[in-house]
Amino acid sequence: MRFAHWTLVVGVIFTVTGGLKAQAPAGSGSIAGTVVDPVGSPAANIVVQARGADGTPRRATSEKTGKFAITGLPPGAYDVSVNVPGLRGYERKDIRVTAGASATLDIRLEEGTQLSTLGEDPRGIAADRLRHAPPSGPAPRTGDGKPDFTGVWWQPVVVDQGAPEWLPAAQQVAAQRQANNRKDSPQVFCLPPAVLRRGPLIEFVQSSSVIVEISDDDSPGFHKIYLNRTSHPKQPDWLWYGDSVGHWEGDTLVVDRVNFIEDVWLDQDAHPHSDKLHVVERYTRPDLGHLETVVTVEDPGVLAKPWTFKRVAELAPKEELREFICNENNSDLPHLVGK
Repeated sequence: MRFAHWTLVVGVIFTVTGGLKAQAPAGSGSIAGTVVDPVGSPAANIVVQARGADGTPRRATSEKTGKFAITGLPPGAYDVSVNVPGLRGYERKDIRVTAGASATLDIRLEEGTQLSTLGEDPRGIAADRLRHAPPSGPAPRTGDGKPDFTGVWWQPVVVDQGAPEWLPAAQQVAAQRQANNRKDSPQVFCLPPAVLRRGPLIEFVQSSSVIVEISDDDSPGFHKIYLNRTSHPKQPDWLWYGDSVGHWEGDTLVVDRVNFIEDVWLDQDAHPHSDKLHVVERYTRPDLGHLETVVTVEDPGVLAKPWTFKRVAELAPKEELREFICNENNSDLPHLVGK
């Protein structure tokens, strides 16, 4: 692993509405400000999302100067979030919007969970973004007529972050882990990453009975989705990646994941989980170049209600996964001293 001094250059692959010059309905307000990267430079092409009481996500994209404005917002309270691969997720709750006025919110992004090391180096991820060129055409199918997810995919981008409602105890644990420089993260010790983390590259190898999902920067870096059984083991077998059972609902692959080992973290924001954690992933391939996933997380031990979010990955037909051996070059550990 390595540390990097970098300048952020992020290319966002989705077009969103709500830019600086959008026409706002009468009686509405807005949220506006500037997005800067971890070194304080303006961050362009960053998607900023606001979600109000009606649950509808409203978005805007920052300009070259880092300025953004989400307009046409009905008066009320909004939760604002930003998700950029390689950087820590940003969230600010209860931003008040009044009719005819603009609430000011300046956003400073922070380095990711692994301190810009090889697996989450923002400079490297930005360079990867420049190589994105998803092919067009219809989604391929297997011999039995099912959508074929086989291939290498760029790190999925969250396009709808949902609205997780964390219980106070879960928030407290996450805050303590973050304040302690995340020095106890399993990844620091070359163990698997958070349950909900994916990328920077992932690969699916698909057959009629099993799908193997491979990640290029974690150990051991693979887990199986079983298509040839309909239930989980009656006696729980606690696993880092959980026990994954898949079935088809039309052209949608539904993956049911349970039985996660206690040591694994839930997400990149360092939230914990309980033994009641249940993750359902719904995969669709709308065309040749894109893979969409709707993820629902249920865990009454850490969440007040189920949390659903959506992410999209682009096909990387010219990329391949190489072996990743963390143990032989784990130079981060001495630096993560905590507090």
